[in-house]
Amino acid sequence: MAKYEQDLKETFNHYGFPLTAHQVAQFDRYRTELLRWNKHINLTAITDNDEIIHKHFLDSLSVLEHISLKTGDSVIDIGTGAGFPGIALKIYIPDIRLTLVESSKKKVGFLKFLVPQLDLHRKTTVEILAERAEVCSQQQEHIGTYDWVFTRYLAAIRDSAVYCMPLLKPTGKWVAYKSGEETIKAEIDESATCLRALGGTIENALQNPKFDRSYIVMRRVKL
Repeated sequence: MAKYEQDLKETFNHYGFPLTAHQVAQFDRYRTELLRWNKHINLTAITDNDEIIHKHFLDSLSVLEHISLKTGDSVIDIGTGAGFPGIALKIYIPDIRLTLVESSKKKVGFLKFLVPQLDLHRKTTVEILAERAEVCSQQQEHIGTYDWVFTRYLAAIRDSAVYCMPLLKPTGKWVAYKSGEETIKAEIDESATCLRALGGTIENALQNPKFDRSYIVMRRVKL
């Protein structure tokens, strides 16, 4: 096993995310292609191998310490960019049904190349949409379809709720990755009225100091 693969495996294991040999190979290939494509299109400012592990791969998976993705769950990653957190989650839990939404055609080109390279279609097909989230949220095939909506680097909740809430099943949840505890409370307060108008509410605000990350979990209001 190459040194990077060994470091990756040991680091994931240290943080409580043990990997199979196949998953180690997938994450290693992900890193390789991310850096190769990044020379030509702007995918990430993070290019150090160790930082890719911590700030992209483990950061994406860190939410799993707070939520449970089940076999067959339908997941949509809005504004996925280079595939975070969606592809990392799919590598770790292959049985989820994943949809990636990204408006940049260049980044979509990377995702369409990457998915078969990582053998992500083995369990369920990954759908990649070269579209703005605002458009997806108005399309019948996406409205009320998803168990989970994930947003990692996206606008404030107040601004993104209008195209994230409609995607949820009645029992679905939207998880927004956030950083900076001081700004999170203000964002929650500012979004309350908008969420109520869309039939949603904030279920929880979770902190994960180990990864310096917070998550705001939202759900539909049961009528």
